[in-house]
Amino acid sequence: MAATIPVKIYEILEDKLGRDEAKEVVKELEDAVNAIILQKKTEVKEELSRELASKADIARLEGKIEAIKIDLERKLKLYFIMLIFVIILVSPRAIDLLAKLLGVIK
Repeated sequence: MAATIPVKIYEILEDKLGRDEAKEVVKELEDAVNAIILQKKTEVKEELSRELASKADIARLEGKIEAIKIDLERKLKLYFIMLIFVIILVSPRAIDLLAKLLGVIK
């Protein structure tokens, strides 16, 4: 995005300095403004790249989340099996039901 000096400023410079010198001053001002714009744009881009998550960061976090999910699923299955065993061991009716299901008691 190129910056341009307003026509009114150019006309004032042309009246004070003359046409050729006004063109040179305006060109130098535009070049200086464009350099500042480019510098600020680069600074903002660098700052955003430091602050925002990159695709690699997101992929790394997705991997960690998937590993945690697998671990939690494994623990949930283990806890469910443990709960079933506790219910069977503690409840007399559960023992009778299990015995009937296995064919030990008729």
